[in-house]
Amino acid sequence: MTTRDEQGVALIDAIEALLRPLMPLFRNYGVSHHDLSQVIARLFVYDTAETLKKEGRPTTVARLALINGLTRGEVEKHLNDREVAVTRRITKTSQVMIPSIVLSVWNTDSRFSTPYGVALDLSLKSGAGRRSFLDLVMASAPGADPDAVLDQLVAAKCVEVFEGEFVRCTNWAYIPAGVSVEKIARTGLVMGALASTFTQNLLELSDIGSYPERQVVSDFPLSVEGRTEVRRWLVEQGTQFLMSLDAWITENKSRLEAPGGRRIGLEMFMFDVPGEASVAPNIQSVANG
Repeated sequence: MTTRDEQGVALIDAIEALLRPLMPLFRNYGVSHHDLSQVIARLFVYDTAETLKKEGRPTTVARLALINGLTRGEVEKHLNDREVAVTRRITKTSQVMIPSIVLSVWNTDSRFSTPYGVALDLSLKSGAGRRSFLDLVMASAPGADPDAVLDQLVAAKCVEVFEGEFVRCTNWAYIPAGVSVEKIARTGLVMGALASTFTQNLLELSDIGSYPERQVVSDFPLSVEGRTEVRRWLVEQGTQFLMSLDAWITENKSRLEAPGGRRIGLEMFMFDVPGEASVAPNIQSVANG
């Protein structure tokens, strides 16, 4: 049986494996090791504060500094920055989630789709005697800017505007277009969701048992054409499965919903299996070099 120290080392190795694929992004966007160390420090401060609060123990700057090995000034800075950071993250998350929610309602709600689950063409003008895109946004994401949502969906090629008066849904799967803040934010949502599932399963935190987590890896290397064919199959079959799941959840809302419950989600992605670990390069240490 492994010890807690061995398990801790395994966790550190897992974190390194998680961060390694992100190194090109760090370099591209100028994120330094100091930036990352500050992120880790903030997380420790926030999590410790939340844990102490849940346990009914005093949550002071001095206690947080002592527990996390930080100075009082560092803790105060992280706490002062928290509200701004949380607001910024909520805004980015909303920008990513709202278009997806709008598409889901459009394809599953009987007010905006046919009995066969086909999204209706919607008018761009409200009060035209038929359902409008404005009605859809107000029903699915109250308070959202309909023009901004439409721009996001058009950019992601999820909808098309025709005759200058109507909008048609052409793709249910919303992926932010290009390299944008929304797309970067989505990276955090997806990776955070996966990490949450692993944490819940390892610590047995869920009240319904382990969450499903499965992986399929090819037992032979695929060519570019082969990977392209697999990708095409996943886009077609995987998207169809996700749409069926979304529709099933919506149809069974009356018996699945509960006040104070939790929203659930499912993420699907394809990945390249990393190669064998390479031997560390022989880098000589040169004094004053």
